[in-house]
Amino acid sequence: MLAPLPPDYWSAEAAAHLALRAGFGQMPDESKKWSEQGMEAMLNHLLQTPADYVAPPEWAYPTRDEDLLQRIRNPATTPEEKAQLQRDLNIRKSEHMADLINWWTQRMARSPAPLLEKMTLFWHGHFATSADKVSAYRMWLQNETIRRYALSNFGTLVKAISCDPAMLNWLDLGSSQKEHPNENFARELMELFTLGEGYYTEDDVKAAARAFTGYRVVGPAEQFRFVAGQFDPSDKTFLGKTGPWRGDQVVDILLSQPQCAKFIATKIWRFFAYDDPAPLLNDALGEQLLRCKYELKPFMKIVLSSQEFFSPQARKSIIKSPVQFLVQGQRTLGLPLPTGRSLVFIYRQLGQTPFYPPNVKGWDGGKSWINTATLTYRYELARELVYGVLPEQVGLPKAPSATPTPSPTPVVNKSLAMESSMEEMAIRAMNGDPGSMRVSTEQNVGAPTKNNANQGTPAYNNPPAPEKKPEPEVIPPPAPTPPTRLTTGFPVGRFVSTDDRKDPRRVVEKLSLAIFQATPEAALLDKFGKIAALNPVPFDDHAIRELATLMMTTPTYQLC
Repeated sequence: MLAPLPPDYWSAEAAAHLALRAGFGQMPDESKKWSEQGMEAMLNHLLQTPADYVAPPEWAYPTRDEDLLQRIRNPATTPEEKAQLQRDLNIRKSEHMADLINWWTQRMARSPAPLLEKMTLFWHGHFATSADKVSAYRMWLQNETIRRYALSNFGTLVKAISCDPAMLNWLDLGSSQKEHPNENFARELMELFTLGEGYYTEDDVKAAARAFTGYRVVGPAEQFRFVAGQFDPSDKTFLGKTGPWRGDQVVDILLSQPQCAKFIATKIWRFFAYDDPAPLLNDALGEQLLRCKYELKPFMKIVLSSQEFFSPQARKSIIKSPVQFLVQGQRTLGLPLPTGRSLVFIYRQLGQTPFYPPNVKGWDGGKSWINTATLTYRYELARELVYGVLPEQVGLPKAPSATPTPSPTPVVNKSLAMESSMEEMAIRAMNGDPGSMRVSTEQNVGAPTKNNANQGTPAYNNPPAPEKKPEPEVIPPPAPTPPTRLTTGFPVGRFVSTDDRKDPRRVVEKLSLAIFQATPEAALLDKFGKIAALNPVPFDDHAIRELATLMMTTPTYQLC
């Protein structure tokens, strides 16, 4: 079990599968390159490439809100002024969080170390912390902390998170006192972070809470500090072991439990491979993590090179998370994303907003990503991304048209403006609607009848024909200007060459490899081919974008 994939089974499609799961996908030529260089080379590249330097957001420093906070704390500030200052503070935080979400999304999309970013995303859900309660600066700081240890040692990561200012705020650890220990962090440490439910007692929670007293965030720099005066140094019995334990020692005791390795290894497998692994596989995964002494790089190499990871059960078995959906689209198809509040709106509609997990358990993932509303929005969003995102699709006001809306009635020269009913009917006749402008062929309107003549009515001649008026000059309306879009859409030329456009089959094959990261099933490929054949050749950009949209709105594309 967990034996490496034989070299004969390595291929471009296997490389694409690894890139999707260990990152956010790659271009077809990259899959071809790695298929030639081998699985070992690709794994080493994924595991050893360091994080690139990305400048922090300009507001990411601990005293960024001090100006407003000082005014709020000022005794001379009136209650009305404090309320307004608090609103200003909330608006500023909202803007900072929108910027942070965009900052991380772009980092995932552009990073040369996609596995490191994917592991950062995994641990972000595992150690779920929300900006609903935590400042933007601390959320950024936690993201950097997780990235620093995401592929190091799990024990080191847990200890770093236990000292993280965002976590201390989120689970109230920073206010825990030896006289009144707060149990929130201690409980979640065992239930969500290390063991899972059912493997600890309430007494263990109380003992761990006492061990983590004295953890503080202090000073303008908002740095962690252990305050000995607030620590409970007495003996504590935790998971059967007694001593004057501190927080790090509690973590060590947790790591010594086989259940901890099994719990973490299984959760990693479910995120990267597939849900509901067999019990024997769960046991094998836990044993491997223990053998690796919780070192994550060698463990991930075992996972990502295993036959089970490349098995039919693993292929196309995971529903893409909203983050995967968006980042993969930009990374593999060059689909630009809107920024700021527009990006936040998209994430919310899809059901996953980074830095805002729904609860302390994080996101459930899997089938929870798909319901009637989110699937409908995915399909609508796919078209928007391919053609360019319209403001009204991301919660913004509709952009005004650059040209007036064409009138259904042609605009005529003002000097010939029609006011009488006869002239209006003439205009309708010009547009192909004769209406009541029919002229009797039997007699003229003014001609006398025989009855009139017999009654002695004096005869009179038909009135002379009116002078022919010049026909109204029809001025065609201006061509409508395309709506203003926030993004540029699918870069067709990067994927389909001029020669490709002449061959529907080649267009379908190239788009399929880029969009699905592999050749889809023959039946689906055949359907795309038949639809593509309906278009005249050479294909124009619109036809290619329509085909790309069709592929992205299939159930197959929702999987990775």
